[in-house]
Amino acid sequence: MFATAVAKGWKRWAATFLLGYEGIARIGEVLQAFRRDLVLPSDLFDCEHTAAFLRVRKPKSRRRGKGRVQHLKIERPEAVRFLDAVFCELEAFLPLFPLSAGVFRARWDKLLVFLGVPKACRPTPASIRGGGAIQAYRRGESIQSILWRMRLISQTTLESYLQELAAESFLLQLPDSAKSRIRFVASFFPAALQSPG
Repeated sequence: MFATAVAKGWKRWAATFLLGYEGIARIGEVLQAFRRDLVLPSDLFDCEHTAAFLRVRKPKSRRRGKGRVQHLKIERPEAVRFLDAVFCELEAFLPLFPLSAGVFRARWDKLLVFLGVPKACRPTPASIRGGGAIQAYRRGESIQSILWRMRLISQTTLESYLQELAAESFLLQLPDSAKSRIRFVASFFPAALQSPG
């Protein structure tokens, strides 16, 4: 979806998606964020550190003892460079995604149609967070680290979540035509990540 969005010129959509996925965020948290909430390496005049941070102003877990203001941390260098290229010139008062949540969802749906994903199998934007958690787990990140990044209190909640989702593959449910198209488009992901300009 990311590579297709970049090819369509939907750079801010793609960067919003990437921020949610790599930050293991609830997509609503990212859609409500402004440029002033995002700290990029270029903001700190720091070439040595490659992390980006997004302040979450009204986190869902604030009532459960996790703090009224929280943050996401994105460490994957290629992702941080993409985010920096897309967002660094925005004025502080501008939203990261300039359109509504409904438009974000409409573009999400258009990308799934383009990829040939049948309506009955389509994930929702809420799956960005779960997908990011599973990817972190598959990359070898510790349960404790994922727990912290997702801002969860209960390790039991995360463990059951990972047990259920890690063994399940969305791709297995798709028809061969969709798998072929997704495989083809996914081959452009590294190039798309390198070409935000």
